[in-house]
Parts: sequence; C-alpha cells; structure tokens
Amino acid sequence: MDNNNNPNFEFNVNLTGIRAASGGGTQLPEGYYTGVISDCFGVTASTGRAQVAIKVTLKGEYEGVIRTTRLGVPKDENDGVRYFWRALFEAAGYTPAQIDSGIIGVKREVLMDREVTFYYKPGDKDAGIYEDFKFLSPHDWSIQQKAWEASKHVTAAAIGSAAPVMGTTTDTPAISAPSGIGANGGNAINKDSLMAALNR
Repeated sequence: MDNNNNPNFEFNVNLTGIRAASGGGTQLPEGYYTGVISDCFGVTASTGRAQVAIKVTLKGEYEGVIRTTRLGVPKDENDGVRYFWRALFEAAGYTPAQIDSGIIGVKREVLMDREVTFYYKPGDKDAGIYEDFKFLSPHDWSIQQKAWEASKHVTAAAIGSAAPVMGTTTDTPAISAPSGIGANGGNAINKDSLMAALNR
C-alpha cells in the first residue's frame, strides 16, 4: 500500500454558500480593473510570502471573478519587495501621509475589504509565461487605463483600414498610389516620384 495515499482521510468542512467547481474558473482577460480585497493570509507552504485575493468589482461579465497574487514579506530596509507593498497600499487608497508615517503594521485587518485598482494580464503555463498582476494607485490606474483603451481603438482602426477590399478579379487588397506618383501618365512608380511623395 502506498503510504502517501490514505483512503481513511477525514476532516470537517462547511460548504454553505460555496459555488460548486465547474471545471475551471472564468479567464480574466488583459485589462485594468477595480476590485475589493476579499481575503489575505500568510502562505505556510511558501515561506515569507502573503497571498491577497481580489474580487473584481468593475461592472460587466467579469464582476465577481477572483484573482490572487502573492507578495514577499520584507526582511530588511533594503528588500525590494517593499516597492510592491507600497503599490498595494497606494492601490488600496491609503494616502501618502498615511503610508509615509513610519513603520506600518501590516495585517489582515489593514487590507480586508479595501477597494483596489490594478492591471492584470493572464499568463500561459504551457508557454512558461507568468501572469502579470500590478497594483496601481487610482491616479496611475486612471492614466494608464485611458491610454490602454485609446491604443486599443487605434489598433482596431488600423486593422480595419488594412482590411482587403474584395471583389477585384484577384481578390487582392486595393492599393492606391500616393498622390503625385504616376502623374505623368501610367502607374509606374520610380525612386524619384516615391521620394517626392514621402517628403511632402
């Protein structure tokens, strides 16, 4: 008998109000989200780390989706993980005056139920790509979210303008020559006419 497989396991659990597993959670796409800290605790299996669970509150189909992230516990004043904790406290709405007041006692009660703003990008385990989870202050979140939305519209417009025009005999994209090219008759494009059009 395998000593690692105990058929006589037994424990107590309360399943009241728990949603049954259905073969996988909702995949949260890349984006900027608002959420609330729904849980936070130390992870015994991972020494020196704390896990924070965020429930998405941004209205839409992903409202209520939960994502977790882990932050290392600082060991000294030179520990780089302090920057991530600073980001979390800023994202959770704490003011610079509160954060810069000296030594902060970080515990569950300080973070629970705080509204937070963050950026999330899913990873790909098969490709060895880790998910990206960044806490952002409300100010930085607003600026980056607007820029990201604008870039999506620009990309969509560029893709739309590059769509092929169908219906020609070869079903190839219709390409118009820049004005001035072939002005002397014909559709020939030479080096001089191309440079002249580009330098306008």
